[in-house]
Amino acid sequence: MSESGVPSWVWWTLGASALGGLGLALVKSAPSPGYDILLRRTGELPDAVHTLAALQRYTESRGNSLTGLGKVELFPAWAKPRQAPRDQQVAEAKAAATAYDRNAEAYADSPHPRYMWVFGSGGAYGLLPANALAPWKGTQALMTGRVSPYDVFSPWKSTVFFLEYVRRLIARDDFRRLPDSAKTVLTVKRGMASPALMADIHEAKARSRTTRRNCERACEALGLAKSVLERRVPEEWPKYRGAALIP
Repeated sequence: MSESGVPSWVWWTLGASALGGLGLALVKSAPSPGYDILLRRTGELPDAVHTLAALQRYTESRGNSLTGLGKVELFPAWAKPRQAPRDQQVAEAKAAATAYDRNAEAYADSPHPRYMWVFGSGGAYGLLPANALAPWKGTQALMTGRVSPYDVFSPWKSTVFFLEYVRRLIARDDFRRLPDSAKTVLTVKRGMASPALMADIHEAKARSRTTRRNCERACEALGLAKSVLERRVPEEWPKYRGAALIP
């Protein structure tokens, strides 16, 4: 943390963005090599998880770690939230508040006040802070502030947060009860929107169909075949190093 109260990784990200301005067109059309490196730092992940991560970054942020969706006035000053319609901002902030309030007793251990948790979703992976930090409830890292709701904007920490969230999704009965043929990248991507949607394998719900359309557009933008959406996401990742990556 710098003396100004802004996390040091924010200055690094802003500087990298400025230096990388000339390459913006390339960033829009290809996965970020930086995030590929961060994913590899977590261990040996299944190929399907790399695909899922690339799709999530594209649909949520186009790979911009400082963006987000929610009430603009609640974001930290250095963030770059999307100028979405107000009803979308309010809905996302409400989702963040609901997630926090559901876990308020556990997060009361954090030195970071409620307002830091309820701005909406943020970072490259578009995570709600209270969902992202769930594995650190009751830990010294949470109680001493070493993990913060604003860490969803950190490229490294948000990568681990994302992987931990995916791990929790595929451990749910909603996923485990599915036939193996349905345990796909697209299924987990639906789960990122709402865990209950993982069971909607016939896409009866409009939100499931929207997820497919968004994923197909992301595949086109990233130069991926749409068939990657049907890649199987394994339930076991034996060489993944886990939440201990963030002490």
